[in-house]
Amino acid sequence: MMPKMAQGLSPASRQIMRLAEDERRRLRHPYLGDEHLLLGVLAHASNRAAMILNDRGLDLATARACIARIVSESGSIAEDDAVLLGRLGVDVAQMRRQLESTFGAAAVDEAAWQVRRRHWWRGRAQRSPICGPPYLTKRAQFIACTLAGKRGEAEIRPEHLLYGVLRTARNPLGSGLGRRGRREVARLGLRVGAPHPVRLLLAEQGIDQNQLGEDVLHSRGTT
Repeated sequence: MMPKMAQGLSPASRQIMRLAEDERRRLRHPYLGDEHLLLGVLAHASNRAAMILNDRGLDLATARACIARIVSESGSIAEDDAVLLGRLGVDVAQMRRQLESTFGAAAVDEAAWQVRRRHWWRGRAQRSPICGPPYLTKRAQFIACTLAGKRGEAEIRPEHLLYGVLRTARNPLGSGLGRRGRREVARLGLRVGAPHPVRLLLAEQGIDQNQLGEDVLHSRGTT
């Protein structure tokens, strides 16, 4: 039996996803990860999940600095493809906007997907910069969606997102991924099997991850 699923993101959660992308670009990371989602929660500020983190002494500035250092110390990560192309005078964001204005966003995504399915493309880079960075937040978002659905809530709120991040962060990087996913993580310069950055961040700040997860689980926000 499939778990109940929420219908979509609340307005606050949609803003958090946009802020997470801003944090990713700020840090020049070539992927969107759970750590950026946590930063997005803190950057949004006016939500129950951010308040819970603030109450435990974790603020945005501290989290930004720690995540930057933790990821940097984990090894040499790949550069963002969009940044590399920007040095050559190619504005990927502008190119995407032009394609969407002509063909529509769905058509652009479908075209990129069709190319990646072709046999001669397999084994090459799996994602075009036009499609954005690889998303490593899918498991956290699935957990958030499932939690909201089990509670009978139509929308995924910030505390659901934070709970998903905390659940995912219990496991090392790459957990649950197939061979292709683990290859992609390694290609980004992330070490498969290494401790999750969010887990390291919370440990450094003296925050009990399991207790935090329980507190978030039993919170009832309004955004």
